[in-house]
Amino acid sequence: MSWTPPRRPRWAQRLIAHGEAAGGAEHLVALGVDELLETARSQTGLDDFGDGPWREPFELLVRSLVDESNLHLLGRTIVRTEILQCLRSRLQLTELWKQRPDILGNAIERPVFIVGSPRSGTSILHELMACDTDTRVPLFWEMQFPYAAATGENRAEVADLVTQFWHDVQPEYETMHANSGYLPNECIFIMNHAFLSDHWSGNHCVASYERSLIASDHRPAYSLHKRFLKTLQQAGGPRRWLLKAPSHFSQLRALLAVYPDARIVRTHRDPLKTLPSTINLMGTLKWMRCNRVDMSKTIAAMPPGYAMLFQMERDWRADGTLPNDQFIDVHFDDIVKHPADTVRAVYERLDWSFNDALATAITDYVAKKPKGSRGVHRYSLADIGLDAAEERQRFADYTAHYGVREEND
Repeated sequence: MSWTPPRRPRWAQRLIAHGEAAGGAEHLVALGVDELLETARSQTGLDDFGDGPWREPFELLVRSLVDESNLHLLGRTIVRTEILQCLRSRLQLTELWKQRPDILGNAIERPVFIVGSPRSGTSILHELMACDTDTRVPLFWEMQFPYAAATGENRAEVADLVTQFWHDVQPEYETMHANSGYLPNECIFIMNHAFLSDHWSGNHCVASYERSLIASDHRPAYSLHKRFLKTLQQAGGPRRWLLKAPSHFSQLRALLAVYPDARIVRTHRDPLKTLPSTINLMGTLKWMRCNRVDMSKTIAAMPPGYAMLFQMERDWRADGTLPNDQFIDVHFDDIVKHPADTVRAVYERLDWSFNDALATAITDYVAKKPKGSRGVHRYSLADIGLDAAEERQRFADYTAHYGVREEND
């Protein structure tokens, strides 16, 4: 089982070589716990990073990045930027909440979370439902610069340039996922601020951090997530929240502990398509930051891991551990073939109003994003050494239970 990385652009190879020429990228871009904290303090003039058990995962993340990830110069630069953004935002938000305690008195009522395995249609469904002007979604720039968003400073252009840079680092990535500072994006960029987020493990080779992340109680991250939404909400706009992240799927009990009235829109797609697509995406993300990427352990662990999660979900929805009546199941091929009708059906379950104007907005949005407009994402089970018959059998109970249709093209 193996994964072959794409070729890096020539400019990226040349810049990465500067780190090698300096005897290691660590000599050019620092990553140290104390130095990062002090830099954030000096940049903001603030000292209180807020409560919650964030310090331990933060320190473990930094140690894992230094000891295990083998970051090249670009990778160190990108992750240092992201960590400093999160630390600065913690300082700024903590001070804002001290000055404006009324913000945290805001209610977040019946939020809707789109969840499912990666590559199962969560992003496109999120964007389609975001066409509704009565619905609030967190835009990428708001999650990157929450204090600015809360205080009326628009940093969308900066966030957009940052995310577009990812496409420059590895052009193949743009064929896999649309990124923009102006689009809604995953809640992982909120959870980053608690340093309990799949973003860190999904983009870096950090085995120690990843093991700890799996074993951690994620309720503190969801509590911070709720404070985050309250802060964005006080700035105005609709109060009906629509959120999205595949990573919520493995943390549904923690999510519902903090948001007991949440509704869950669960996307389903043929695992024989989502598995190789996810592996290729994850490998590419790590390759954008790390000198070497070995995906063999991930390839071996992901199929049984997801089969187990799918079984647990079915069991918990059946025995009441998860409130089945708060779940809405949606199929990927319905999203692709009948986008407006699929959203209409979801709205009926949510008891939201759907009208012709929204149907037209969804149709127009799809027309502006034709399949393959950013290039073709090529992947297959064979490319990563997985056997189709074996994987079809592994997920047979899941596909039968939810009526998931096979994709053979």
